[in-house]
Amino acid sequence: MSRMRCAISGIGHRSRTWISEVAKTYSDVAEIIALCDPVPGRCHDMCAAFGLSAEEYSDYDAMLAAARPDLVIVTSPDHVHAGQIVKAFHAGCDVASEKPLCLTPEEGNAILAAERECGKRLFMGFNYRHIPLCTRIREVILNGEIGRPVSMNLSWYLDYKGHGASYFRRWHRLMKNSGGLLITKAAHHFDLANWFFGDYPESVSALCAQNFFGRAGGKMHAARCRECSEGPACEFYSDIADLEKRSNELNYEIGAVRGYDGDRCVFSEDSDIYDTMALLVRYRNGGILSYTLDASVPFEGWNLAINGTKGRLETGITDNKPFPGWQEKFQIVDKKGRTIGGKEARVTSWPSEYTIHVMPHSGLDRLHRVPNLPGGHGGGDYRIFNALFRKAGTADDRIGVFAGALDGMASMMIGWGANRSARTGLPVRLDALDRWLPERPSANPDRPA
Repeated sequence: MSRMRCAISGIGHRSRTWISEVAKTYSDVAEIIALCDPVPGRCHDMCAAFGLSAEEYSDYDAMLAAARPDLVIVTSPDHVHAGQIVKAFHAGCDVASEKPLCLTPEEGNAILAAERECGKRLFMGFNYRHIPLCTRIREVILNGEIGRPVSMNLSWYLDYKGHGASYFRRWHRLMKNSGGLLITKAAHHFDLANWFFGDYPESVSALCAQNFFGRAGGKMHAARCRECSEGPACEFYSDIADLEKRSNELNYEIGAVRGYDGDRCVFSEDSDIYDTMALLVRYRNGGILSYTLDASVPFEGWNLAINGTKGRLETGITDNKPFPGWQEKFQIVDKKGRTIGGKEARVTSWPSEYTIHVMPHSGLDRLHRVPNLPGGHGGGDYRIFNALFRKAGTADDRIGVFAGALDGMASMMIGWGANRSARTGLPVRLDALDRWLPERPSANPDRPA
């Protein structure tokens, strides 16, 4: 059987995970035949690190024409996703894309139109769906344990010194590049909300601000940390010259990162994305989502509550913290349920299991216990790779875990609409989705659509 011929566009942080998995785990069914990045040295570094014989390109169009891959994996910056996806479809390729799908309704329309016209398929990398906790939440809902979801409260927290600050150090700090945190980060979160509701968003209202980072949060002494007289005295100092830190930040297995501009001052005056966000989203079947995202919290995690016609569920995750000792340390378990420690258990601040508290309107409440898994995104990466390259679980996807282009557009539209609402002070209808929505039967009063 011939192997799937894969090309990867955008050789940065996320590409390393894809390259590593294809080269080490799925080499019997897939091969990387081309790498593309505007900084050619990055392609060379990856080929050397993983022993690849892939062709190296700095021009995306030339790569498509010469390499003729079966699958293009898009791990490039957010603002070029749409153009690369559409071109890949027209070149006869399927596409696997990292989130977000794109940044605007016009880009979403172009992607879905090209997918339909070319008869190709987009596999959306929404790995949060594949985390065991999120999969179990979806199962609890589909089993009718809380009835039809009618309202949802989702609060997401980014630790101020690590994850939160990172978006203000990189190209993400500009709305034109990333759509802000409500698209580049919250695409995951809105996709989960859409999935748990089993519905599509209709309108959104938002209040957003930049309170902690950017010009609102402090004084910029220099554009980049490497140029700053404050140096390590600054709490947010990032030593870009330290190759070990640089390789760790990008999750590279190489000794350097070429052309990486990741030490911008977190108080940069050109930063125009929000760090404090609150949204209300109305869904087509009447559900309402209340969502907040804060990038200046002293811990990392999220809390979720879903109210249904027959009960309520509550759950959440607290994990990475900027300082040790915030909570008792736990080990995590591997895929076979064994507790692991030592070098492989790098996320020992994560609990070994999570719980979903189900409170029915009648009867006793109960806990669903879900083991944590090691690996990228709580084991979610492993599952999307297994589905894409080995078709694992795709034949009988009863909970709808595998996401496509329409799912990507639906999650992006909430972030896009929220940004617009924050600017205008008015609710925004998400009408661009209408032409793409499938025909569905009327909602069951006690089960999700």
